[in-house]
Amino acid sequence: MRLARARLGDGSLVDVDVAGDRIVALSPTGTTPPAGDVLDLDGRRLIPGLWDEHVHVRTWAVSTRRIDVRAATGPGQAAALIRAALPAADPGLPVVAVGMRDGLWGGAPSRLLLDEVAPDVPVMVVSSDLHSTWSNAALGRLLGIELDATGMLREAASFAAATRVESLVADRADAWVGAALADLGRRGVVGVVDLDFDDAVGAWERRPVPPVRIDAGVYPQHLEAAEARGAGTGALIRGLARVGPLKVITDGSLGTRTAYCHRPYPGTTDRGVLEVPPERLEELLRRGAALGLTPAIHAIGDAANALALDAFARTGIRGRIEHAQLLTGADLARMATLGIGASIQPEHMLDDRDLVDRYWADRAADAFRVGSLVAAGIDVVFGSDAPVTPLDPWSAISAAVTRSRDGDPPWQPWEAVDVETALRLSARTRLAVGEPADLVALGAEPAPHALRTMPVDLTLVAGGITHCTL
Repeated sequence: MRLARARLGDGSLVDVDVAGDRIVALSPTGTTPPAGDVLDLDGRRLIPGLWDEHVHVRTWAVSTRRIDVRAATGPGQAAALIRAALPAADPGLPVVAVGMRDGLWGGAPSRLLLDEVAPDVPVMVVSSDLHSTWSNAALGRLLGIELDATGMLREAASFAAATRVESLVADRADAWVGAALADLGRRGVVGVVDLDFDDAVGAWERRPVPPVRIDAGVYPQHLEAAEARGAGTGALIRGLARVGPLKVITDGSLGTRTAYCHRPYPGTTDRGVLEVPPERLEELLRRGAALGLTPAIHAIGDAANALALDAFARTGIRGRIEHAQLLTGADLARMATLGIGASIQPEHMLDDRDLVDRYWADRAADAFRVGSLVAAGIDVVFGSDAPVTPLDPWSAISAAVTRSRDGDPPWQPWEAVDVETALRLSARTRLAVGEPADLVALGAEPAPHALRTMPVDLTLVAGGITHCTL
């Protein structure tokens, strides 16, 4: 197949020939005869396919079927949204809402409030950052867990409870995953890193072949299964799915006030939660390396990032840090020296700018760096952390370029990057002979003001068309 009259970033027009899953030729438009079918791009900009480097795939797909309480400004409003949705709830299943942002609420969650809304129906509200849940007594009884007066669970306890609730829809979740992934070509997505909390590798062993490339992560609790499989990072699972990184969550999140920091959160002596102590992290890095697994270490607070870099330095193992939301200048330089990458989610910056003002105001300049990471030579990649933010790489690209959304003033605009850099950080391949035929044709010029609504006219994954409006 030939993609004719494709426009490159420098404005030149080329013909791109694809055979199988590879680019086999690039030539100035009209200078070589086509060898097969021709698809005329008519001067549309052609770019490498876009990746989302951090997705919780099953959780994201399931969340699209849940009650959305992101608009709530307090627990009362969230409870009212849940009450209104109860008549349409599936009988026999817990009612689940998503998008809680209690870090910005004027009042604190209360278990009794949810008990009043649904005394007999189990209810769970999942925070927008996935690191906490708010539930009623009926949910506690269903799971056999003790809930205090707030009904709140955080970090490991919350992840465990939410995973058990998700398991109750396991019989339909795989179909939801397939339907959600099938729509990604519309936004130019050719691959995602699946960091869901279940055994993602095992899930992709049984699911149908995905329409996008999948790197399925491995968590510490699944290392024995990984050892039994004998498959390290990059090993084929089936179709377009491969084994991804070893994911280790070392601290919490800003929204839940559990990101592990050098200094306490305002008005408290609490520095957050360190989920994995340094000696355990080093042990996991070494064990993962022995199995051929490249590490992806979740670290959000500045203290968590420092400890993650300590572990990388002591073990000599290379990998990347997921999020790296609060990073001192010294640790940014150390990250570059050690050759550690950063997998960041620029849209988090715009969701959390008010949280930074409330909880990290004294170190805001260290928060949500993008331009500084790039300037230091750090290998930066973009993602969404879906369902925390929408699985749409154009949102991340726009956030990184404009540092703004919905007409708000740009936040710390000195950390912005240009459009071409943002596109590069969202892709894994290049437009070159021998590269994978993961390609996207745009319907408009990728100008800063138009990135969020960027039309995509064609998406190819491994040479196959997954979306086309031509």
